[in-house]
Amino acid sequence: MAGFSSSTNVIWTTVSVHGNTIYLYEDDFRHILEHPEMAGQEELIKRAVESPTVVREGWVPSSCAFERPWSTNPEGVRVYVEHQRETFLYGGTEGHVTTAFPIQTKRFPGARTGPIIASYPEHESR
Repeated sequence: MAGFSSSTNVIWTTVSVHGNTIYLYEDDFRHILEHPEMAGQEELIKRAVESPTVVREGWVPSSCAFERPWSTNPEGVRVYVEHQRETFLYGGTEGHVTTAFPIQTKRFPGARTGPIIASYPEHESR
């Protein structure tokens, strides 16, 4: 994972819904904490990567946004992950969480999100 994060301290490692190894680094989590609602939500971020309801195109071809419901935010949570390869939908690569935040379309109506590239409605209650 060289070059993905300035931190080598890993908070957690998991496997995404696509079969990729995903890391949450301390430095990236510090950035996530710029959204105060995300304090203490490391496990929610992990669940979004493991079992999202929706996956959207990311900001760059090797990234995507995982979304899932969140009990304290009706619109859910969005977790961006950058992967080593653009072929991440087929598994076999690594990635790391770059940011995560509560989805707030009324507060941020022009938020840049890509189109849905995968949907997993069966993950709604997991």
